[in-house]
Amino acid sequence: MGKEFVKEEKSKRTRYYQDITDLRLQLLKITKQFRDHTEITEKTNKLLIKNITGIERIHTQQAEKEYILGEDLRRVEEENKNLRRELEEFNSFKKGAIWRYLGKYRRFKSFIKEKTGVGKRTNGPKLSIRRIKNSLTTKMFNLYPLSRGTEKVSVGIPVWDRTKELEESIESILHQTYKNIELIIVTDGSPPETLRVVKKYEDDPRVKVFYYYDNSGNAVRGRNKAIREATGKYFAFQDSDDIADRNRIRNSVKYIKKYKVDGVYGGWRAKLDGSRDVSEIKNGQEILSPDCDLKMMKKICVPCQSTVMVETKILKELGGLKTSMRYREDHELWLRFMNNGYKFLAIPEILTTLRLHKGNAELLFKNEDKKWEKEAIKEYKKPNKMKPKIAYIIPSTGIGGGLAVIIQHANRLIKRGYDVLLISADGTDQITWIQCSAQVVPINSTKKYYFENIDLLIATFYDTVQFLEDIPSERKLYFVQSDERRFFKEDQKELIERVQATYEADYEFFTEAIWIQKWLKEEFDKDAYYVPNGLDIEIFHKTKPIEEKNEKLRVLIEGPIDIWFKGMHDAYAAVRNLDVELWIISSAGQPPSYWKYDRFFEKVPMAKMKEIYSSCDVLLKMSRVEGFFGPPLEAMACGCIPVVSKVTGYDEYIVDGENALVVEMGDTRGAEKAIQELIDKPKLRDKLIRNGMKTVKEWSWEKSIDYLEKVIKKEKIEEHFNMKDNSYSYEKERERISRN
Repeated sequence: MGKEFVKEEKSKRTRYYQDITDLRLQLLKITKQFRDHTEITEKTNKLLIKNITGIERIHTQQAEKEYILGEDLRRVEEENKNLRRELEEFNSFKKGAIWRYLGKYRRFKSFIKEKTGVGKRTNGPKLSIRRIKNSLTTKMFNLYPLSRGTEKVSVGIPVWDRTKELEESIESILHQTYKNIELIIVTDGSPPETLRVVKKYEDDPRVKVFYYYDNSGNAVRGRNKAIREATGKYFAFQDSDDIADRNRIRNSVKYIKKYKVDGVYGGWRAKLDGSRDVSEIKNGQEILSPDCDLKMMKKICVPCQSTVMVETKILKELGGLKTSMRYREDHELWLRFMNNGYKFLAIPEILTTLRLHKGNAELLFKNEDKKWEKEAIKEYKKPNKMKPKIAYIIPSTGIGGGLAVIIQHANRLIKRGYDVLLISADGTDQITWIQCSAQVVPINSTKKYYFENIDLLIATFYDTVQFLEDIPSERKLYFVQSDERRFFKEDQKELIERVQATYEADYEFFTEAIWIQKWLKEEFDKDAYYVPNGLDIEIFHKTKPIEEKNEKLRVLIEGPIDIWFKGMHDAYAAVRNLDVELWIISSAGQPPSYWKYDRFFEKVPMAKMKEIYSSCDVLLKMSRVEGFFGPPLEAMACGCIPVVSKVTGYDEYIVDGENALVVEMGDTRGAEKAIQELIDKPKLRDKLIRNGMKTVKEWSWEKSIDYLEKVIKKEKIEEHFNMKDNSYSYEKERERISRN
């Protein structure tokens, strides 16, 4: 790659030297005309200017450099300080590497000035040699940076629902004359037709694509994600329906470097499709944004966002856009940028074509514009900090209570402005049984940019701990949801030892249950944060049953039939002789042929569970191994009474006789009696249902995420257990599980 670059640069310099030779010959002709004519007519003057324009077109044909030349000439006409600026520019150019190739040109220039008397006052007509000089100076300056290494520019496009407009916007970036570009596309709960457009560019090495599967309501999250993942020296903002001028990036980089500013913005061209009433602007109208100071920026948001380019490190230092700003988020950012002493410069160039149509996002906030303008003024002096990027390593994407907890973490952290990624150890990238806002990336993905910039990397299962050493991260944590040694039979010693080694590892720990926090401290001397689980009342609440209840008590047994320690066989044994209606849910395995039941459901999506809970009177759970024990709390929220075994974690929220009935582990006879008691005592059922509803209100996921933020902020660990409480022992628990 390096050799090809050097070869290309040499080729460019050779062509450039040839162009300079052609230019020298043209200047010789001009000199001869000066010698042969004592008075130059207006016709000759126009002819020579035409010749010079032709020469300039040779230099600018490939890169379309006429924009900078034209606007430099405009500055000559409009600014009193232009002559001094052009002189400084020329002097700056003289220090460049290309100058050594122009010795002959400088001698010709001096010769022309000497012979024609340029610079002396005269009443006679004269050629605009100063104009020639300024044009050539600008031209040489434009070519100068292209002969050296170029800094990478990151371009961020957040997108919700565009298709053709999005494709045109993407193509306008990928076909820039400035080539060292990375394009970062971030979706925002986008519909399938938009995702199809985005996926076309996934394999382009210049493109990074990140997905969010819920809609945030504006572009703030997407822009912040792009800023976070940007690796370029500069960051250019781009809307998904705007069309960047081919020279936008090149010109922006030049002006930032040339005038030593921190950010630039420029002019825009209106593109109207007639669907939006903008009578004050005509289709094709070009509007140049003026330079402004902080005072002016307070009164009006001057920069057009799709023309802005800023140093990436500055945007990261400023904390990106504020998630609290639903509208005018860019205005607030520009104010904060300038308030922190950073400098903007307006480029007198058309940098983008701005689509004005009925789908423009700002129309959603048109009636609240004044409100958000005031909010921007109130907020810009307050500092902002970009929240960390958090990655959970999950064992698989299949149905499971542990994964449901992790997804609740992810969804709610995303809503609070965190960047969350799920990394699957089983190589899958889709979670379909529960709504998940976070992107799922296989651990073996070839797109390594997904694994960059991680602040907190979290293992969630014993078999995911091994990956903590493979993926770089500022902090590495282990979310312990149970004593997973119990997942294996006693003769599986190698696996048990492997699990135990993860609890001895030197990582930060946090857990969902108080008993686990106590156990980790007592057996492994590990201080673990406590992050209790919660209940999502939007998912779990009493609703219309899928089948009306009848006179018989309807009992639900739920769990993976194929996993021995989930106690499904015990649960069936407890109800098989009762006069009840039996429903079964399994996420893994089907009922044996000898089981008798009324309805069977397999791999039920989380959103459908409330309908089944609401259709049943009792949930019977006879698990032998649990961490927090979520299904009984879900059942309570739907008016279904839990009957549970004394498994680890049941007493986090269950009180026997108050909001549920509790039996000993493996006691199928005791479970049978408990259900018979519910059949015989309607008032007891009513009491348990009422108290269950009260319990549900105490277990909010928002409260849980407050605890989780203490982990993220690395606050002091608090012990929630009482040393006087009974201690968990793996050996005793193993004996109890085996005995029953």
